Amino acid sequence: MVWNKNRKKRKLIVWLGNALNKFLELRTLVHGFHFVYTRNVSRTLFALCGFLSIATLTIEYGFYYNREWANYIFFINSFAINYLLLYEIFGLVFTTENYINYIKNHKPEIAVVGLVLLQKFFEQDIVNYLHLGEFGTKDTALLFLSINQIFLVFSNLARLVRNTRIYNLKKLNPSLIFFFSFTSIGLLGTALLCLPKSQKIDLRIIDVIFTVVSATCVTGLSTISIFDSFTTMGQVIVLILIQVGGLGLITLTTFFSIFLAGQASVNDKLLMKDLLSEEAIGRVKKIIRHIAIQTLIIEAAGAQLLYTYLPEKANLFGMNKIFFSIFHSISAFCNAGFSLFPNGLAEEFFIDGKIYLISIMILITFGGLGFPVVSEISKKIFTAESNHIRLSVSTKLVITVSIAFFFLGAIAYYVLEANYTLKNLTGFEKVFHSIFYSVTARTAGFNTLDIAGMGVPMVFFSFLLMWVGASPNSTGGGIKTSTFAVSALHIVDLVRGRNRLDIFNRTISPASISRASATIVLSLFIIFMAIFSMVLVEPFPFLDICYEVVSAFGTVGLTRGITPKLSDLSKIVISIVMFMGRVGILTILVAFAPKSKAYNYSYPVEYVVVG
Repeated sequence: MVWNKNRKKRKLIVWLGNALNKFLELRTLVHGFHFVYTRNVSRTLFALCGFLSIATLTIEYGFYYNREWANYIFFINSFAINYLLLYEIFGLVFTTENYINYIKNHKPEIAVVGLVLLQKFFEQDIVNYLHLGEFGTKDTALLFLSINQIFLVFSNLARLVRNTRIYNLKKLNPSLIFFFSFTSIGLLGTALLCLPKSQKIDLRIIDVIFTVVSATCVTGLSTISIFDSFTTMGQVIVLILIQVGGLGLITLTTFFSIFLAGQASVNDKLLMKDLLSEEAIGRVKKIIRHIAIQTLIIEAAGAQLLYTYLPEKANLFGMNKIFFSIFHSISAFCNAGFSLFPNGLAEEFFIDGKIYLISIMILITFGGLGFPVVSEISKKIFTAESNHIRLSVSTKLVITVSIAFFFLGAIAYYVLEANYTLKNLTGFEKVFHSIFYSVTARTAGFNTLDIAGMGVPMVFFSFLLMWVGASPNSTGGGIKTSTFAVSALHIVDLVRGRNRLDIFNRTISPASISRASATIVLSLFIIFMAIFSMVLVEPFPFLDICYEVVSAFGTVGLTRGITPKLSDLSKIVISIVMFMGRVGILTILVAFAPKSKAYNYSYPVEYVVVG
């Protein structure tokens, strides 16, 4: 009996071995035939289906069309989806690579194929679970086809990044790449927001451009109402612009390149090393992973808190409440300051929503500290061997300056606004709103009180908070906390007669000091020129114009009510200031300035009378 069982097992093993060998022979034969005869045709069809997929997506979500076209769009969608799906499955089954290596190098395609197949098998269950039956069979099918298209477009973009590495061009410095990344996403965002289905009302192109720049530069200034001017589709586009602008397009591209589209090249890592101001190339991959994980965890937790503690008087329920929570969580973490509420966070129902506002402040703080700082602090707190982890000088500076400005701003607002915006509030509310303004004025741009009613002393003091802004490698703008700290301490050392700058038992490099000084001088120059330009054409009070410009440069987004009334010329000026405040004027100059040649000689040193 045992002998018969073993004999059957041996026969099964032999049969499986023969079947595997025949399959491998068939795979080699099919792959060879495809490579010689059908490869070019299949790739052409693949590109055509990709184009049809993007075109039909644009038509479906961007334009209003005759419903009689729905059958044709449905047919084109089905053809594109099925072909792209078969193409990916064929590539997986008949590849000549080792299957493990193929899966590692084609993770997005494998994930997309799995998601599309799950949707096809469980479509009706998903419809019943999400209560989508009221849309009708045809509309529901179009919805799922569109979702499949989005997955496949994402997969194809990952394939394009892996195979061509569009952004990995030689002889392009990181500053130029950083500049063009924001420019390209701005142009794409403008095109998407100009689509008919993105707008509730007809908008002027200058207002669309202003909104796109403000969202991409995570500022929050707006000449129009986001909720009243854009449809849900338009609001989603604005949200994506905020997310991409907050994290940085190159950061996202490199993330997808490393973790979804295969291994990143050395040049990719060198680029990110420069953009993240890291000393070691080996840390780039780990930092990108930490950025992605931090963002996902913080924004998800923030959305959950905002959903839970949104006041009932807001009258938001179901999907609207979920979308509002996600939107404001991302907007707060990215320090954007955009709100879907008509009066921002100054709505009356937020009087009883203190926990909601505290959640907003926490998100703003995490986003403004910067990804490296949050990463180092989390390691210090949650790692078992935390005593052996030393915080970097940059992190210590950021924490020290951030805490100092937090208390400085809160105390200043509490004292200076006692007879203005805080006049009729209780003691607790005075303290709470003072703290909120201190947090949001640095770079976030949310407001709980009427900024137009603020007194002149606090308006003037706000210039300092907005000008300094957030921290390096964060989602905020301004000259940055570490820049301010290095320059201030350098001045102290000059007064004391020291010729080098020592901070936390470390000597700061002359290059860092020079960059900090240059950043401050250039920022003041940009602010001065913008104020001068607007004073020539705008009838508003001088202090309001100054507040608007400094708010734009610090990507804060607070305004004294003049933003919707600006002339087209001033809107252009403010857009340029927002862009320079987010990207950095020094970064822009470095991107386009020709590099000087290195010489093997030097001139005699001579001291120039300054100061």
